[in-house]
Amino acid sequence: MRKVINGKTYRSHTARLIVTVPSPLPKTNNKWHETGLYRTQRGAYSLAGESGPRSRWAKVTPHGAIRGKGIEPISKNEALAYAKDAGLSRDKFARAGFERVEGY
Repeated sequence: MRKVINGKTYRSHTARLIVTVPSPLPKTNNKWHETGLYRTQRGAYSLAGESGPRSRWAKVTPHGAIRGKGIEPISKNEALAYAKDAGLSRDKFARAGFERVEGY
């Protein structure tokens, strides 16, 4: 997936996937989603994923919401919170570009 946001290009296929948070729901459920936390070679963080019509990445059409995909840039602090919630190991936490913090 590729998207230009505020003049910066985000590519989920060239960025490094830090962690994926799969949905506990099956793909047939409208609230299904799968989101990954990514880091670019230049150190920018983003979320990218896909979802059903009633979840984060849904696309709105004139006829209602449909399944969708998307990329959203996030701050390092937001990425840090996402990584902590995902329960990254200490090694993966450090490799993701985060400094060691208490508990990690």
